[in-house]
Amino acid sequence: MKLTIGEFRHAYELLSDIINPTPLVYNEWLSRKFKSNIYLKLENMLPIGSFKMRGATYKIANLSPQKKKNGVLAVSAGNHAQGVAWAAHQFGVKATIIMPETSPMTKVQNTESLGAKVILHGNTIEEGFEYAEKMLKKSKLTFIHPYKDKDVILGQGSVAFELVDQLPEMDYIFSSIGGGGLVAGIGSVINHMKPKVQVIAGQASGTDAMATSLKNKRLTQKKTTNTFADGIKVRKASAEMYKILKEVVDQAVSISDDKIAQAVLQLIENARVIAEGAGAVPLAVLNELYQKSPKKFAGKNIVLVICGGNIDVNVLERIIDRGMIESNRKVKFTVPIQDEPGVLHTLTGIVQESGANILQIVHDRDAHNTGITGTNVYFNIETRGRNHLESLMKRLKKDFPDCQIVS
Repeated sequence: MKLTIGEFRHAYELLSDIINPTPLVYNEWLSRKFKSNIYLKLENMLPIGSFKMRGATYKIANLSPQKKKNGVLAVSAGNHAQGVAWAAHQFGVKATIIMPETSPMTKVQNTESLGAKVILHGNTIEEGFEYAEKMLKKSKLTFIHPYKDKDVILGQGSVAFELVDQLPEMDYIFSSIGGGGLVAGIGSVINHMKPKVQVIAGQASGTDAMATSLKNKRLTQKKTTNTFADGIKVRKASAEMYKILKEVVDQAVSISDDKIAQAVLQLIENARVIAEGAGAVPLAVLNELYQKSPKKFAGKNIVLVICGGNIDVNVLERIIDRGMIESNRKVKFTVPIQDEPGVLHTLTGIVQESGANILQIVHDRDAHNTGITGTNVYFNIETRGRNHLESLMKRLKKDFPDCQIVS
């Protein structure tokens, strides 16, 4: 697949008449934390809450009148579905979207509200693709691939043109990888217009076939996929996309779901931004790399591409909970004590004096390490973070040396 800067520029010019540029916002809190200048590219502010409408719009805009009349078909877990549905609506084109049966109901309903017909089939994107192949044999629908499509990639590259206009002096761009369409578009444009800018791409470790391929410098596949970041839940790395990405991505990073959840929480609390898992990956990756080499990013202009904000409210609470656990703000610990009057009062008094908040206390007199006269007390508490937790545990161990953190 050959991609030229002229083609990218044509896509950007066409889309500029249809899609308004998304904000690039300086974040003071994150800038202080990383001792650099952190900017958030808010793709979650687009009408469908995701960058996906860029590529879909350019693809449909380029269809012939007859193909537009025949309609389009797409496979997606949510964001591409909404992007295709939105774009199809703009051009009066009928859209059919195949979505996994496990897709968040919010994304299904949003796609239908944009006028698309939704077919729920299978549990994975791969099963959706197989079903789409059967449909295409019996119809004249035009298939719009979520990432392995030239026009789609050209459309996604419009993000980079906006960034060059908004912040000419960039040093780093952090983005997330799913199938690779967004990073391919951004990286290709930046590689031509701002070759000194480094593009760093992250992928959830439970579905990191492409990130692993880029790190190993050879195509590598994974047998399973597991992440709450459904927007980048792509099991198989495309050989065609790998060829593009290896030329434009400076560093690829795999990041755990727990760290992504922590980044979701950070964005909510410190940027007032609601990002889905995929949208929080750039911050999670920056957190990871900064811990290893803080001087590398000192004083630099860093862009985090918040690619989407379509998070299922039913799992948001769990994600926030995991984020609090990862940042040591919600902690469980156990303390074996003598089951005597006043001991528990002393124990809870220490926790109270520290300023921690007790969420739950459970007695377990049947624990093997308590003996006949003892009990195990399990605490679930809220703290202000790692330093606060360490201070509390140090104080507890003076009177209760066997206390230990269990999560």
